[in-house]
Amino acid sequence: MKAIETAGGVAAARAMMMLYPKEKRLFEDPYSEKLLSPVYQFYIWLMRNPKKRDSLMKKGEKSTPGIMGWFFCRDRYVDDILTECLEKKEVETVVNWGAGMDCRAYYTPGIEKLPYFEVDHPTVIKKKMKKMEKILGKLPDNVVYVPIDFQKQSFDVELKNAGYNLTSKTLFIWEAVTQYISEEANNSTFRYIGQAAPGSKLVFSYVIKSFLEGKYTNDGIKRLAKQFLKKNNLLFITGFDPADMKDYLSKYSLTLIEDIDSVEMQDRYSQLVDLDLLKTVKEFDIERFVLAEVKR
Repeated sequence: MKAIETAGGVAAARAMMMLYPKEKRLFEDPYSEKLLSPVYQFYIWLMRNPKKRDSLMKKGEKSTPGIMGWFFCRDRYVDDILTECLEKKEVETVVNWGAGMDCRAYYTPGIEKLPYFEVDHPTVIKKKMKKMEKILGKLPDNVVYVPIDFQKQSFDVELKNAGYNLTSKTLFIWEAVTQYISEEANNSTFRYIGQAAPGSKLVFSYVIKSFLEGKYTNDGIKRLAKQFLKKNNLLFITGFDPADMKDYLSKYSLTLIEDIDSVEMQDRYSQLVDLDLLKTVKEFDIERFVLAEVKR
């Protein structure tokens, strides 16, 4: 598996949320299922049967407790940040770094009023544009697709060529990307974001460094490590220490607002809907979410 191939899995998780009754959903996503590959679409078709859905979810929960609940919570968390920024008119532009099959640009209320830049690998962008045009009839005028091969192209040049201006107060969304790229690439990205207009915000996720170092808190996390930390197919390559996050961000003119762990995610979102999968989110303790603001 390559990092660019994980976009389908993220979309599948959002599609799975939509299989539950409305009163049990943390968010509404009308498009993710339509973006899935035939394999994922088959699984979603199977899971339309509540008994089959619950059986498959329990199987995943038994293997890695909290993982699906974490996926649901993290998606809701980013939705909340985006919605709040729009409602309070805090930003003028959105840049979704590693947008994958994320559909927030197409259904979030009020998003059509802002330029929305979707940045990802050319293969992902091409597939996304083709599918969204088929779904919507035409691509939205406010969405700008920025295909970037990070091995060959400079993201600052490509974003500028696409029409993005750092002087625009921006919300940067950087979900499930930092662990897949090198420390140098992370540093470069944070450095670039730190040059954005003061008041710009960044919401991003990261995997804790101790996980990459082989320190596991439960058997489920240990099993996950076998999948993502294979020596011959290493997928997660960069992690951060939560204790260092505030100082790390400050080097790039970013002020930490909050750094959310799985316990906080569970406390915050398990109260909103009655869904058993949200009651074990704290077990998935290898990933965290940060909200930060550009201050110079």
